[in-house]
Amino acid sequence: MIRQPQINDLALISDRQTGALLDKQGTISWFCPTRFDAEAVFSLLLDQQKGGFWLVEAEDKQFVSRAYHERSSVLTTQYTVAGQPFSITDWMPIDFAFTGICRQFSNATGEITNRIRLKPDYGLRDCIPVLADDSLSVNFPSVSLCLYTSHPSTLEENELVFRIPANETGWAVLVDERKPHPPITVELLQDSLRHIKNVWKQLASLLVYDGPYEKEVNDSIRAIQQLTYAKTGGIIAAATTSLPEVIGGKRNYDYRFVWMRDVALITGSIVQVDEVGEVEENFLSFMCGALGKNDQANLSPFYSVEKEVIASAEQLELGGYRNSRPVQIGNTASKQLQLDSDANILIAAKLVYDRFGKREHWEAVCKVANFLAENWKREDNGIWEEEVRKHYTTSKAYTARGLEFIAKYADSPAQAAYWKETASQIRKFVHDHCMTKQGAFAVYAGSEEVDIAAALFTPWSYTEPDSREMKATVQALETDYCRNHLYWRHLEEFDSKKEGAFLAGTFWMAHHYAIAGNLPKAKAIIEAGLAYQNDLGYFSEEAGINSGEMLGNFPQTFVHSSFICAVNGLKLAMAGKDSRAF
Repeated sequence: MIRQPQINDLALISDRQTGALLDKQGTISWFCPTRFDAEAVFSLLLDQQKGGFWLVEAEDKQFVSRAYHERSSVLTTQYTVAGQPFSITDWMPIDFAFTGICRQFSNATGEITNRIRLKPDYGLRDCIPVLADDSLSVNFPSVSLCLYTSHPSTLEENELVFRIPANETGWAVLVDERKPHPPITVELLQDSLRHIKNVWKQLASLLVYDGPYEKEVNDSIRAIQQLTYAKTGGIIAAATTSLPEVIGGKRNYDYRFVWMRDVALITGSIVQVDEVGEVEENFLSFMCGALGKNDQANLSPFYSVEKEVIASAEQLELGGYRNSRPVQIGNTASKQLQLDSDANILIAAKLVYDRFGKREHWEAVCKVANFLAENWKREDNGIWEEEVRKHYTTSKAYTARGLEFIAKYADSPAQAAYWKETASQIRKFVHDHCMTKQGAFAVYAGSEEVDIAAALFTPWSYTEPDSREMKATVQALETDYCRNHLYWRHLEEFDSKKEGAFLAGTFWMAHHYAIAGNLPKAKAIIEAGLAYQNDLGYFSEEAGINSGEMLGNFPQTFVHSSFICAVNGLKLAMAGKDSRAF
C-alpha cells in the first residue's frame, strides 16, 4: 500500500505559479494546477486513501541521492535498480510553449512502472481519464490536464499506468490544456529543459550570497524564489495546507497565501543580498496593489496570490497528514487586527528605501503609517494570530520602531514629528505596562511570560542588546523556552511546549547573539536549527525535537528568511560590523 511521505523527505519543483512536492522515491504527493492556492489533484500528502499521486516503481529500486541542477528548480534523483544506475529528472517549465510537470527517466536494467491516480478537489472527486487511440496521451477533461507519455498507457484498477521497458529511456509530461501548445515531443521536452535551466540561472543571478553557510543560504534563497508567484510578486508562506504543528493535533492551517508580515520580513532579509531590487519592488507593489484592489483603509494580514481577501475556511473530509485533522482550505485570520504585520511593512519599506534610494509606492506606505499612528492603542491579535485580543508587546514595539524608521522619509517636518511623537507615546506605554516583575518584555500588558518575538527588538534596534530589559528577556527565554539551542514561542491558547521548536524564532535568537557579540552562541543556535534542514536545504515551520522530524507546513519561507538574516548577522559580526537597522 502506498504511504504518505515524511515531511523531511519532500522536495519542491516550481514554475513560480504553482509547485509540486515529491519525495525521495519519486512519488509526487502534492500538486495544485495553475496557482499555489488552487485545488490539488495530487493530495496523498493529506489523505492516504483518497489522495491522488504519481508513483514510480521498479523492482529492487533503491534511493541513492538527489540534487538540483546548480541553483535551479530542476531536480535529479539518483537510484539503483537491480544494482545499476537509474535517474529521474523533474522540472516545471517557465515562460515556455507549455506549462505543467515534466519527468524524464533514464534507462534502467529493469522495467519502470508509473502509476498515476489523479483526483481533483483534494482527492474528493473522481476524474475519468480519456485515452487517445494510440494510448500515448490521456486527457483529464474536467480539470483541463493531459498526460503525454513516451510509452502507451493503460487503465488498471482506477489507476493510469504506463511502463518503460528495461534498457529504454522514457518521459512524461502532465500539461495544462488551458494554454494552447504545440505537439508534445521528446525534442520539445529537451528544449524546455534547456530553457528552464537558463531561466533559473538568470533568477539565481539576481540574489547571490557569499560567506558562512553559503550553500545553505543560497538553498534558502532558491526556496523563496520557488514560492514566489511571479505574476504578482507575492511570496506565499508555504506550498501546503494542514501539515500539523502537532502530529495528530488540530493546529493545522492553510499557508498557501501571501502573509504581509512574512513577506515584509522576507524582504528585509533579501535586501541584504540583493543588487537589483526586484523582490523589494514586488513587495511594495503587491502591498500597494492589495490596498487598492480591495479599497481598504488598512491591510489584511494576508491575501491570495492574486491579492484577493480570503475571509473564510472550509474543512475537508480527508484523513489528514498522519491522521492530523482538521484538513482545511482557506483561513479566517484576515478578520484579525495584527498591528505587527503593518509595522513590519514600514520596517521593510525603510530598509528598501535605504538600500536603493527610491521612495516607491510612498502613498500606500504613508497610509499604513497613519493607520498605525491612529490605532496603536487598540488591542490586537498579535504576531501568533491568537483569538484573544491583548495589548501584545511586540505589536506595540514594532509599531513604534516602524513609525520611527519611516519618519525619515516623511513629506514634511510636521508629518515626521507626528509619527515620532506617536512612537514616543508607544514606548512609554511599553515601559509602563508591558514589563514583567523581573524587568523583561512581557508577552502582553499584565503578563509575566515572555515570547521569542522579542528577539527581533535587537536587529530592529528597539533597544540595545545589553539593555537591562533585553538581558532579562533573553534570560527568561533561555530558562523557560529553550532546549538544546532551539527555542519555543509563547501561545496564550495552546501549550506551545507540545508543539515543535519554532525555527524562525530560533534564528532570531541567533541573530540577537551575533549582534550582542556572542558569536559562539550564535553559531551553536544556527547549527541546532540546521539539524532540521533537509538534504535539499528546506525548512518546515517547526522542529520535532523529540522525534527529530519536521513539523508544520513546508517549505516555510518565514523560516528561510530568518535563517538568512541570522547568517548575515553572523557574517557581519565576524567582520566587526553591525547588522542592526537604525
